[in-house]
Amino acid sequence: MKKWIALMLALLLTLSLAACGGNNTAGNNAANNGGTANNIQQDGETAQPTGDGHYYGGTLVVATALEPTYYQTNYQWDGGVVYISHNILSKLCYWDEDTKTMVPDLAESWEASDDLMTWTFHLREGVTWHDGEPFTSADVKWTFDSILEYGDQAYTYAYISMVESVETPDDYTVVFHMTDPCGIFVENVGDYQGPDILPAHIYEGTDPYTNPANQNPIGTGPFKFVEYEPGNYCRLEANTDYYGDGPYLDEVIYSFTPDLTTATTALEAGEVGWMTATPSFAEADRLATVDGITVDTQGTNIVQWTQFNLSEEAARPYISDVRVREAICWAIDNQNIADVLYMGYVEPSDNWYTSTVEWAVNRDVEYPGYDVEKANQILDEAGYERGSDGYRFELTYRCFTTSIFGTTDIPTLVAQYLDAVGIKLNVERYEWAVRAEYLDENLEWDMCSAGGSRGPDPNSFANVWGYSTSNKTRYYNDEVMSLFEQGTMYATQEERAPYYKEIQEIFAEDIPYYNYIEYSYVRPHGADYINFFWTADCGNAADHMLNTVEWTGGEYR
Repeated sequence: MKKWIALMLALLLTLSLAACGGNNTAGNNAANNGGTANNIQQDGETAQPTGDGHYYGGTLVVATALEPTYYQTNYQWDGGVVYISHNILSKLCYWDEDTKTMVPDLAESWEASDDLMTWTFHLREGVTWHDGEPFTSADVKWTFDSILEYGDQAYTYAYISMVESVETPDDYTVVFHMTDPCGIFVENVGDYQGPDILPAHIYEGTDPYTNPANQNPIGTGPFKFVEYEPGNYCRLEANTDYYGDGPYLDEVIYSFTPDLTTATTALEAGEVGWMTATPSFAEADRLATVDGITVDTQGTNIVQWTQFNLSEEAARPYISDVRVREAICWAIDNQNIADVLYMGYVEPSDNWYTSTVEWAVNRDVEYPGYDVEKANQILDEAGYERGSDGYRFELTYRCFTTSIFGTTDIPTLVAQYLDAVGIKLNVERYEWAVRAEYLDENLEWDMCSAGGSRGPDPNSFANVWGYSTSNKTRYYNDEVMSLFEQGTMYATQEERAPYYKEIQEIFAEDIPYYNYIEYSYVRPHGADYINFFWTADCGNAADHMLNTVEWTGGEYR
């Protein structure tokens, strides 16, 4: 309650200022929707303004489930950061969320040498940092050199580890020399989790892990960081010098709202214009009938899955047995998960990768389906007998609240499935903020919830393995990492596919994880906000960028 009181005080000030300028704010969503019809709209069908103009002005309040403690992810990953940082920091290029194509960002164009050993990027001229300093090739060189210096310690190193050296022949040209041929360097640097370009004049000569700019970021993106109140909100204002599409809003306020019910209630009351967390899929039809709310759906490359704890240090007695892991996979009913939790909005996983990048999927490798009899047979033959209580042994499953719906709900169903094969599953639920503590420091667990993007390029999946902080399984396989690396040395899907398919053969044998479902978003938002990043023909915007969003109560010009 205190949080909302503080936020509303801030909004009252914003309202009074906006009223002087003829704009309105997120607090009046429902009142200004003009009787917009509400229904569930498929993949980017949100109504668009007619003509070639745009609506300018207004404030978007976003209920975000995760509160970041820093605002750049080049060195350490936090899934809550990018919801905000993608609007402040920029990349050389990025995947457009609507078209799933790579588009220019700080680089206007690029080309590779015939042998794929050199990549040259041509930068935009006239771009300035939010503090007014000019952006040049020196910033790009420092960013990449710093990540390379920290190596495996830096989260984004996996995306650029193939870089041997960086040259800057002038202020607007950057030349990357590779250690080996690389056909997907552009896909790597433009990846959702790839490196953001940081200001050399702010970071050079400092520890990038502790630099104050991590909490007060200075970027070149569509919005400028203004203020942060821990436990309450952070506020961004429009960068009027932004070089890309938009921004059309005056400001964006992120209200830290970990509770899904609170966020949904605030959306219905018109207190927020969008919520980053996906509400219960059972709520989708009801929300679509609420006056002032539009509900969109969006397919994704996200997979909901579980990682098994294979840490040699932890030496968990049962989950370390591959036969136990195989039996668990056969015992899980992915179709039931898709139907019960997600109301048919998602697809059950049926392969070791993701069908959204079908060219890289190995359909010849067996993927465990739902077969309780087979699961029991595997455990019986492995010598795991049932006790007098009907259980063979107990396992611990840890899950954490995220913006992806189902992360803490799937384990409840998994516990029921495993009960049928004599495994007692103890589910422990925690807030996202303590995830590292309960997965990295305290290793007394057997399974954990996981979820993240597997595309658009299959090399995105490489960062989950090796010595990445995302590899909670502690499963290390040099052959897997070598195959991932070899898959980057070619430019065509036909040349690359065999390497990723061989990786799936290894995963099928070792079973370090299991995929549940291929995720889709249900995205409710205020009906008077249009052109979100998932919307067809909204303009260029990466995932979670709000530069194209417009408030229909603003000035149309």
